[in-house]
Amino acid sequence: MSAVKEWYSAIELAGVPGIGASTARGVNKIADRQKWRRERAPGSSQAWLYHVSSLPDKARKALLKRAADAVPAPASLPASAEPEKPLAEAAPLADWQRRCLEARAAILDEVDRLAVVSGPKAAIMEVVERAAEGRLRPELQALVPVANARTGKDGKRTLSRPSIYRWRAEAVKGAAALAPREARALLVIPAWAPFLMRLYRAPTKRPLAAVMEDLPGILPEDVPAPSYDQARRFLKRLSVVERERGRLGPNALLSVKGFKRRSTEGLEPLDVVTADGHTFKADVAHPVHGRPFRPEVCAVMDVVTRYVFGWSAGLAESTWVVMDTLRCGVERLGQFALLYTDNGSGFVNQVMTGEASSAAVTGFLGRIGATPTQALPGRAQARGKIERLQGTLWKRSARSLPTYNGRDMDNEARRRIVKLVASDIKETGASRLLMSWKDFLSWAETEVEAYNNRPHRGLPKIRDAATGRLRHMSPAECLADWRAQGWEPMTLPAEATDDLFRPYQVRTAYRGEIKLPWGRYFHRDLVPLGREKVRVGYDIHDGSRVWVRTLDEGRLICVAERDANVIPEQPASKVEHSRQERAEARLRLLRQHAEEVEAERGPGLLEHQPATPFAPMPFAGEIEARQAALVAEMAGERQAATATGFRVPDDPEARFELWCEVDRQIKAGETIGDAEARWHAHYQTHHDWKARMRMAADFGSAFPMTAAG
Repeated sequence: MSAVKEWYSAIELAGVPGIGASTARGVNKIADRQKWRRERAPGSSQAWLYHVSSLPDKARKALLKRAADAVPAPASLPASAEPEKPLAEAAPLADWQRRCLEARAAILDEVDRLAVVSGPKAAIMEVVERAAEGRLRPELQALVPVANARTGKDGKRTLSRPSIYRWRAEAVKGAAALAPREARALLVIPAWAPFLMRLYRAPTKRPLAAVMEDLPGILPEDVPAPSYDQARRFLKRLSVVERERGRLGPNALLSVKGFKRRSTEGLEPLDVVTADGHTFKADVAHPVHGRPFRPEVCAVMDVVTRYVFGWSAGLAESTWVVMDTLRCGVERLGQFALLYTDNGSGFVNQVMTGEASSAAVTGFLGRIGATPTQALPGRAQARGKIERLQGTLWKRSARSLPTYNGRDMDNEARRRIVKLVASDIKETGASRLLMSWKDFLSWAETEVEAYNNRPHRGLPKIRDAATGRLRHMSPAECLADWRAQGWEPMTLPAEATDDLFRPYQVRTAYRGEIKLPWGRYFHRDLVPLGREKVRVGYDIHDGSRVWVRTLDEGRLICVAERDANVIPEQPASKVEHSRQERAEARLRLLRQHAEEVEAERGPGLLEHQPATPFAPMPFAGEIEARQAALVAEMAGERQAATATGFRVPDDPEARFELWCEVDRQIKAGETIGDAEARWHAHYQTHHDWKARMRMAADFGSAFPMTAAG
């Protein structure tokens, strides 16, 4: 007999201790005499089944013992009742709490199984006694210490009646109620804790040992100082946010707090793009002087496909590098809807966004239909996608160069490279370790292409056609997949992109002129406009002309030239004649002055010397000699200039171009005249030459240096 039942036949009860009969017939006679509760056996007209509650106590105990010794058949186990609360409530439990819950439920199942024979009270006592004596089934006996677990450690190996009664009462509330509550001791704040935290919460991040040295000096007399271990344990019990508050600033504290992940679900390519500048972590040769420097690179990336569709590089971080990056992106892929960046000066300025009153017509982003949005200051985590790109694209690429100078570069190796580069430049003017500016731009284009074709963890997985294994898509593959689904970017016509890189400002046309901070521009078609406001676009590399458009429609009015209405104050021939007249006038004045000096030193009245005529004074002779030399020099210069045809233009642009040509001839070893050589040296002290050379240093190869570049 292995199953626990409520109804037993006479054959099953025959021979059971306490029944008093060893045969079925004898059991039936005793049942008739004692009026046992009975019912007909299914499918029989004569056999009876007797209820366990009618049996004598000794017989029920015997049946209970047999049931406890027997291994219950899975098919005969009663179905567990549905808890009043869902099992999902047990989800926050720790592993040890879940194991304890399951052990208690198994013991209660055993009690319920035996209670069918003898009732709950006797079943509980049977289970308690057997647990104490170690006579429960082996798998059930092993669950006893687990059911008594506290704070993650197994409990005693016996059971008690109160514990099982309590578990039965808790089981009615739901399965999760059987789990033991985690005994968490309340955090008692010691009297010295506020003083400890006052020293510990400092941005200098002093170690605890140093804080403990100063702690006794600020504690009140009645507060004893804690030991180092007491302070360490107290800090360990604090949450990481509370422990690091004060040691980390508000923005840095975000790195230990919870965060949210941005999802691109529902977006299409070019709905949202992000861009950022980055100081390249390796030295390259400067395009002007050839010495090592770290260029500024900028990239714009689509957040959906992670595809880098525009990039640029410059000598320093500037608005023009950012504009060139976005222009490159629009030309290569298409127009984007929203640009998400930081609030740096390269992205937030009038060139990018325009003036508040005319942002849609003068701002670069407004003209391509893009909406700018900026992250909160100091929240680099909010721009995690573009920040990650700096490491996976630019920094990863820079590590392949010998002039890499990131923080993790070995200092000894870095110093050795710096010395080699300096030595090469001193000897030959260049270094074999430095990449030229032209080579750097080509190399950067190759690295961007390699990034776009490299699998990206932020993209869906596909099965590789070559290996047959699953891998992440590359940005280029993701973009191609969108195109295959029918997506196409919005592009600008070629004639529109020509004008895209020109910054625009709103200016007032007056009498055919337009004024910009660096010069005046004139065109006859502007004369009828009076004082009407217009859009003025200019090329940052060529200041000789501007593009003037109507303010509302953007229709091109004209291309105004710089100083187009400027004429010489007087004709060139008249100016030359005036210069000659001025020189002759100066010579006459010098002669008159010399005559006055000679007259003042004429013969005096001396009594003891005979009157003799004075010889010409040496001073006067010197003056005459200098006058003659000056006249000859000026005449020689005029003759030489006339003979060689060398003449310095009045226009600043032409004058600088002439200097560039003379400079090229000097560097090439060609023969030039003395007049050209003197003017070449003298012009380098002129403010116009200095200003243009500063622009060349700022913009590098982007600035038109012509022959001198």
